[in-house]
Amino acid sequence: MSALENQIKEMYQKAFYDIIDGTVSSDNPNYEWIVDLYAEIKQRLVRYIKKDSKTYKLIDEQFDIPLFKQMIENDVFNVDSLFKLINTTFYWIETLQAPARDHSTKEAKNRVLNAPQEKTVSTFIKEVNQCIDSLDEDFLNFIKSSNDTKNK
Repeated sequence: MSALENQIKEMYQKAFYDIIDGTVSSDNPNYEWIVDLYAEIKQRLVRYIKKDSKTYKLIDEQFDIPLFKQMIENDVFNVDSLFKLINTTFYWIETLQAPARDHSTKEAKNRVLNAPQEKTVSTFIKEVNQCIDSLDEDFLNFIKSSNDTKNK
């Protein structure tokens, strides 16, 4: 990636996370976008899991999108709810990823937990998606390696 492409990507990402921060801190926030981003995280986590498996069902239960939406819309989603959501999400990332990623995932979780309150949601979305990107990369490398082995 060229320096210009990198700079454009960084500017785009900063704007994206600034919009999330603005949405969350607004006097009249539209949480639909946050709900959609949370649903996307869930979908990314279960993408490689068989739908009839116990793991899929557990993730599906723990990432209850309608409940999350109701809690946010009714202003009952509090610090404890957020802490539980953060822990649950990182638990599943750590469960699904290669053990070699555990340290970087713990660091990502700590960045979320230590983020300034007004940036917690954007930091959570950023860090979780980066961890899932690594999970995706590892999975694709595994598939490629398996295919290379079969073709020899």
